Amino acid sequence: MHRALKKSATSRRTAPATADVDPIVVRRARDLLDRGDNLLTNADGVGDAAERFRQYYLAALRAAGSILAVLEPPAPPARRRGSRSAWSRLSIEVPEWAQAAEYLASLSDVRMKIETGQTRTVDAALPATLRRYVVALLDDAEGIIVAYEQGKSANGGRPEIHLVS
Repeated sequence: MHRALKKSATSRRTAPATADVDPIVVRRARDLLDRGDNLLTNADGVGDAAERFRQYYLAALRAAGSILAVLEPPAPPARRRGSRSAWSRLSIEVPEWAQAAEYLASLSDVRMKIETGQTRTVDAALPATLRRYVVALLDDAEGIIVAYEQGKSANGGRPEIHLVS
């Protein structure tokens, strides 16, 4: 795993092991986490700031998806009404990430404009800032998956959360 930030705890919750571990959930979450890690590693080697930003943003989405794969209860498609972004869902499932998720959601339009060719350059500081969020989010995703694999309650047995300040 490629992690550059030091871990700093801002929150710690513990709960008794109560949940059954679903191997499909673990596989789905780990796959998304691995894809996020690969995107982070690849983006680190990209010279173009706009493309580096795009790949970091996709890595953040994969990390959020891996967290949601573990924390969101499985629901039939009919139950999920409306279009809620990964960022709004992450805010609900991990309230500590609400402010960061709002920031990440605000970057969605930048990513779309890069992908459609409407934006070709971004300030080099933008991908650097986004990278810090990606690393913290990937670290938290890994911790949440490990907690789930250990049978801790998805809603109460979360590990440390590594917020970006």
